[in-house]
Amino acid sequence: MRRVVLAVVMTIGMAASAFAADVTGKWVGNVETPNGPIELTYEFKAEGGALTGTVASAMGSLPLAKGKIAGNVLTYEVALEAAVITHEATINEAGTEITVKATGEWGTSEYVVKKVGAAAK
Repeated sequence: MRRVVLAVVMTIGMAASAFAADVTGKWVGNVETPNGPIELTYEFKAEGGALTGTVASAMGSLPLAKGKIAGNVLTYEVALEAAVITHEATINEAGTEITVKATGEWGTSEYVVKKVGAAAK
């Protein structure tokens, strides 16, 4: 019985790692602001449970900090001037969309980014 449980845990762990690798690449979407929508472009790089990359808009590009991947959930921070915006994001089953929840001093906003290019499955 112990071996069966261990095998199941290892299989789930390997599946989560394989799923996490799908976030590497370019993702694009819009976030609504009081001044209208802003297009965001993410460049993600996943290595095991670590997430690095950048987020860019017409105003420039910023690095992601404290990025982590756990199954289909991404967490990271972006420093914008003196404020830190925390993000929790969920990847859909197909690996083609990420729903992002961003929280900062203004409150919380949610938006979706989609994977760019033929690599989307």
